[in-house]
Amino acid sequence: MTEEKIKGLRYDKALEMLRAISLKLENKEVSIDDLTTQVKLANQLTEHCRKKLEMTEKEISKIIRTEEN
Repeated sequence: MTEEKIKGLRYDKALEMLRAISLKLENKEVSIDDLTTQVKLANQLTEHCRKKLEMTEKEISKIIRTEEN
């Protein structure tokens, strides 16, 4: 999956994909040939989710500050 496609993912879809990768890894369903690819994708999805959460937190804080003034 390209970085552009990851950037376009909704948070819930990225989280669903992360859970699926995690389950595959836990159940040892990933071949050694695909391990690097799956870990890299999981890392990219984790970063995407983290950024989405930070952006949402900033927007909510801004709304709350505006409401308080």
